[in-house]
Amino acid sequence: MDPLEPLRRVAQDLNDPERIAGAIETALWLLVIALGAWVALRVSLSLVRRTAAWRTGHPAGRMTPIVEGLLRYTIVFTAIILMLSTVHVNVTPVLASATVLGVALGFGAQQIIRDLLAGIFLLTEGIVQTGDFVRVDSDSGVVERVTLRVTQIRKFSGELVTVPNGSISRIGNLNRDYGRAIVQVLIPYDASVGAALEAVGDAARAWSSAHAADRQAEAKVDGIIELRDVGAVVQCSVLVLPGDQWTVASELRQRVLEALAQRDITPGAGILTTTPPAT
Repeated sequence: MDPLEPLRRVAQDLNDPERIAGAIETALWLLVIALGAWVALRVSLSLVRRTAAWRTGHPAGRMTPIVEGLLRYTIVFTAIILMLSTVHVNVTPVLASATVLGVALGFGAQQIIRDLLAGIFLLTEGIVQTGDFVRVDSDSGVVERVTLRVTQIRKFSGELVTVPNGSISRIGNLNRDYGRAIVQVLIPYDASVGAALEAVGDAARAWSSAHAADRQAEAKVDGIIELRDVGAVVQCSVLVLPGDQWTVASELRQRVLEALAQRDITPGAGILTTTPPAT
């Protein structure tokens, strides 16, 4: 066999007007399919996001990432099948192979499926949303992104933590309904506990009077909550808007210190409070 025969056939095909026209037509169809898929993807995602923006806070808005993912995968898969048909590839075996491959991946990718299912429940039930301050296991921070597979949390230090949804066993959301600002102060036994309670009460009432619109209830003195070797722990607390508890606790702590100083009471080991929004 002449080793140059394949090259001659290619040259003949290149000089055949019908083959050239067919190749150009095929290329144009591929371009049209790719362009159509791109336009369909942009338009559909834009419509979904606009609808979600109008329904902010509505439970249906939580389905936006799921709908976007389904649209993206459906449009891309359809475009690939159409392109294969355009280049005269029999798509029936491809679809059959895809089904078998999907079953195989289902057994081999159980963790991914677990993440996806957990993500669906997280989004549809509204357990977390972008902007919420949450505690996921040992990490605390603001939710920056929630997808079907992972949840991303930005810690106060700037670290971005990515947590697979399937591995989340416990989650605490501090942006639901209300927050509680808690301030604790250690009063030495050689100081007057009664005077300390009175000082903490004055600070709580002063803060409540100055922030009537920022609280959901009156600040109150919870009394002595713990006895330690060096003194008694006195606590005051107030219900505030979710997310405001740390700012309120800081100001309330300052008022408590000033009220104690007016009565010549020096806190023992320092003032304690709830966990700050950074770890």
